[in-house]
Amino acid sequence: MLPERPDAAMIERYREDGYLAFASALTAEEVAEASDGINQLVRKYAFNDALTEHVGGGDREGSYGKAIKNGRGMLFKSRTSDFHFQVEGGYEARADRLDELADNIRKFQSYDMELPIYDYLAHRHPKLRALLGAVLGEDYAAYSSMALCKPAGGGAEKPWHQDLAYFAVNRFDGVAGVWIALDRAIVANGCMHVIPGGHRRGPRKHEWSRVDCEITTAEIDPAEAVAIELPPGGVLLFDGLLPHETPANQSPLRRRALQFHYRSAATQVVPREEYQKKFTGPEGIFIGCDYSKLATKE
Repeated sequence: MLPERPDAAMIERYREDGYLAFASALTAEEVAEASDGINQLVRKYAFNDALTEHVGGGDREGSYGKAIKNGRGMLFKSRTSDFHFQVEGGYEARADRLDELADNIRKFQSYDMELPIYDYLAHRHPKLRALLGAVLGEDYAAYSSMALCKPAGGGAEKPWHQDLAYFAVNRFDGVAGVWIALDRAIVANGCMHVIPGGHRRGPRKHEWSRVDCEITTAEIDPAEAVAIELPPGGVLLFDGLLPHETPANQSPLRRRALQFHYRSAATQVVPREEYQKKFTGPEGIFIGCDYSKLATKE
């Protein structure tokens, strides 16, 4: 159970392993409201031309939707904010099947202020605030919000990666992610897998595959992985450099999760050019996820 305040031993374990998992953090009511919120937002925004524009993955500007498996689903983008969500690739989104569509979402992005429950979980939940304050310092700041979903019977994998391979910040010791299970998350439906202690090696080389941006095979040993199975309302806190993946969901069980990222006060958002000079390998070359290289995958 997530305590009111984490103790020193818990924080020491986080520093060593790069993560902490808690089987019980949210109430059943909070889980139900957060999960229903996904359906609410799909009903509000999907195919509502006054609020959103939508494009198929293959029609999207640039190479992401054409070259990468995880970029092929239809994208719905708010006309007034950064909020957007993507349908699982291969699913045909239809305006007359919105609740079915809600069960076939791949991810939501920048949604934390769309509903009160998400604002509360991301910014005001007392136990989560205490945990983040102990890890990042009381003056930490929010960085991003995502909802990660794996539809039953085909939710795509997210290969091994480090979140800091994407995040343009000035330092790599002050970013943490909070992953909240809204459905039961088990190996069969694509729960989180992590490499304990893997964050202490620093940045690892990432390349674009046909699936997504991922850590190169020479940089990861899946035999070291630990599966983090969680019930609804369970929480995983993890370091921004911790290698992690979620396998494909081939089970009949949907798997919804919320994810929020935070940064310490000393960790500042910087221009991407500055960040790319820091997330480097021994040769001093950028080893994160470089979207300019996607064109080579078409």
